[in-house]
Amino acid sequence: MYSNRLTIDPNENPRTALIKLAQNLSPVWLACSGGIDSLWLLHFFQHIATINVRPVFFDHPGVYPQERAAALAAVRAESGVIVDFSKKEMLAVWGDQKKDRCYRCKRHLFEKVFGLVDDSITLCDGTHVDDSPERRPGMRALTELGVISPLRLCGWNKETIRNAARDAGLAAWNNPARACLVVDGKLMMNDE
Repeated sequence: MYSNRLTIDPNENPRTALIKLAQNLSPVWLACSGGIDSLWLLHFFQHIATINVRPVFFDHPGVYPQERAAALAAVRAESGVIVDFSKKEMLAVWGDQKKDRCYRCKRHLFEKVFGLVDDSITLCDGTHVDDSPERRPGMRALTELGVISPLRLCGWNKETIRNAARDAGLAAWNNPARACLVVDGKLMMNDE
């Protein structure tokens, strides 16, 4: 779907590569989780690459409150999209089996967003090179669905993202990395 727009020169500076890639992908809807990776990418797309980007937040009960607040602030400030998922809906997706839970979740969230966009929109996320498929099984869903991970494609790692976000004055630059309340075992997995 996007392969003709994803040519990256491996010898190019990651910042320059990201600008060029962003310009090839625009217009973009960016999944904004409230973590620093997606918040930095949103800032980069808006203020450095200056492309047409719309943040999207998947509002479900597994999101940490601090990240929900950051994502909602970013999405509302930019007239983004909030896609709501009920606890009952997500409990059915997460199920009782931990195996493939992240995959099922990520696939469910992004499939719903793909139903909202037309073919002219590129759907992106904040996955970077330090995110390994072994630790992040939801990455398989991203690949299957054709979600683009610009930071990963252009060689950005967590340290580079944090440093760039700090230099840009983003308040969340040093927030702790979190998976979700489900993965961390902090969400009651019942209907109450």
